[in-house]
This record gives sequence, structure tokens and C-alpha cells, in this order.
Amino acid sequence: MQNTNQIPESRKRKPAKTYEKSSFVDIYKGFQTLLKGEFFCDIKLKTDDKKIITAHKVILSAASPYFRAIFTNRAERNHDLVAIRCVDYTALQLLINFIYSGKIVITNENVQNLLTAVDILELKEVEDACCDFLQSQLCPTNCIGINAIADLHGCTKLRKRSELYILQHFSDVIGGDEFLSSTFEQVMHLISSDKLIVPSEEKVFESVITWVKHDLKSRECILPRLMEHVRLALTSNDYIRKKVAKDTLIKNCLECKRYVFEALKTLKGEELITQSIRSRPRHEDKVILVVGGIQTGLSKTLEYFDPMTEKWHFGPELITNHRRHSLVVIKDNLVFDVGGYEIGLSPFRCVHMLDITENPPHWQLTNDLLVERQFLGVGVINDNIYAADQMIDMKI
Repeated sequence: MQNTNQIPESRKRKPAKTYEKSSFVDIYKGFQTLLKGEFFCDIKLKTDDKKIITAHKVILSAASPYFRAIFTNRAERNHDLVAIRCVDYTALQLLINFIYSGKIVITNENVQNLLTAVDILELKEVEDACCDFLQSQLCPTNCIGINAIADLHGCTKLRKRSELYILQHFSDVIGGDEFLSSTFEQVMHLISSDKLIVPSEEKVFESVITWVKHDLKSRECILPRLMEHVRLALTSNDYIRKKVAKDTLIKNCLECKRYVFEALKTLKGEELITQSIRSRPRHEDKVILVVGGIQTGLSKTLEYFDPMTEKWHFGPELITNHRRHSLVVIKDNLVFDVGGYEIGLSPFRCVHMLDITENPPHWQLTNDLLVERQFLGVGVINDNIYAADQMIDMKI
């Protein structure tokens, strides 16, 4: 008698079918139910203020290398109470809830405590979210503080972005309390930068004098070290004589007066300040980008020309070979490669972005255009990219 449960030979060779759950929402809901009801909880976390949070070792270990290291440590393995030092209770609670729900609310009030906590718990996703939040909050009145936070927590990308913001908005930044409360090292780092963007070097001199006078007793002695980085030779003879030389602080400082005389001689052409920044124009590391094109075939190469060194260099290659595309730059650090086409394919909708502040920089896909475009022109207005087709007169 034939076995009706036997799998027909013709069906045995078909590959197995893999089922993949489309969403983790249900799993997260299950985790939260276990946490709220304290079902099967096997660990208690105690903060410095003696408050307790209960949780599950296996779930914490799966999300955090810090917890995984603790719970696999032979000395801690069987303990049901772990002290979490130097972490704010509310921040820890938010992070535990994030592990169980995948969601967290970041605010101006909790972001610093969260960054301190994620430094310890090693929750990279939350650190990136905090940095993105702080970057979105950058303005002239808080950018120096955000830069200090980024430096403290080792947030390299945020530190670079905030420093770039300070350099680009220096004229507005120096009017705020953060600048007046900055350290000597912070001020010197800013005014010595070739990337500093100011309407004139007069603004740099005035910022130094204002900063010193804010705490004259402790700062007057370091004025010469700051004046060494003010490029007086980029101002005018008239400004130096009427404003700089007549300032009380400058008049009472022998070394500062030497910089004044040096700048006046330079302006008259009587002296060249060799190997010094005090007569060198500030620049913004402007380079000329050349992307793609046609060699033996379509090219993915990026080259850039540095006018300061008068040399060409290779940069990161494009993701795809294409031509008839356009480039545009936003905020001096974001390069967008828009549209184009590849031989044999339809025009592209894709947009690639290169963030030159990343280390190393690399192209990445961003939001597509709404329609396919080639032979297009692009421009920027208020940090918005506009794309328009060009009229091409094709003669056969």
C-alpha cells in the first residue's frame, strides 16, 4: 500500500523557503510588556542616587557591549544587582526603554546626560542621534558649547561640523556670551585658522580686544599671544593708526606695538613678514573639483586642484560611471552630484553626496530626484538645491 505521507520525488528538490518577519514592532511590544510587568527580570541596575531599574540580562547584553562584558564576567555573572556609576538615572531609564522599544526622545535638557551615558553603555545609535540633534540646533549663541560637548565625548563628526559653523559665522558668534567665556586655547585656535570667514581682519582684532577686556585682570597678560595671530597687515594703514595703535591695551603692551609697527611697514612695502601668518590672506581651503567624464570609457574618478599648492590630487571615486550630470556645493562641505546618464540606460534620478568633513570622505546615495534628468543645471538658494533641464541644440 502506498504511503500517502511520502513527499513526491518531483517536490523534494525544490529549495527551502525562508520566511522573514517584516517588522520587529511585535517583538518590541513583547519586550516592553515583559519590562513593565517585571516578568522574568533577572538584573537590577542601581545608579549613584540609589534608584533601581529592573531589566533582563539577555536583552541588555544583545544591545550593549558594556552590559555583555559585565554579564559574561565571571565575577559578575551570578549577581542580580549592578551599580552603574556616573550615569544619570533619567538618562539610564531612557536608554533602557530605547533598548526595549527602539525609540528615544532627545531634548536640549537631556542630550548631555544621554551622551555621558552612551559613552559608558556603548550605544552607538543613540550617540549618533544625539549628535544629529545637536547639529540641528547649531546657532551663533550655542555653537561653541556644542563644539566643546563634541570634543568631550569624542564625537568627531559633530566637532568638525560645529567648528566649521563657528568659522563660517564668526562675526555673529563673537557677540555672544559663549565666546566671551571661551578659553584662551579656544580663541587662539579660531583666530589662527586660515578657514576663518570674516568681512575684514578688523573684526578679528576687535574680537580679541573684546574677549580680553571681558576679564581684563587675568587675560591682559596673554594679549600678545593672541595679537600674534591677528593679521593686521590685511587691514588698512588708516585703521591701524586710528583704531589699533590708539587702543589702551595696545599702547600699554610693548610686544603688541611691535606687531603694529611690523604691519605698517608691510603695508608700505618696506618689510615682508616671511614665514608668518600675519600678512597671509585667510582662505577657506577652496579647491576645484573635476568629477567623472569620458576617458577610454565613462569615468568614476574625482580629482581636485588646490590653488594654494597648485597641484592636482585624486579624491574618492563616484559610485557609478555616468556623464551629463551636474555638481553643486552646500555649506562649503557637502558636494552633490545630480542626475546624468550611463550609456545604454535611461537618464538618472539618483543624487550622490560627498561630505568632505568625514574621514575618509566617501560618496553616498541620498534622496532621488522626482524626475529623471540629464544635461541639467543646478543651483543653491538658502541651502535648497534647484535642478532645471538645459535646452540643448543638437545638430546632426
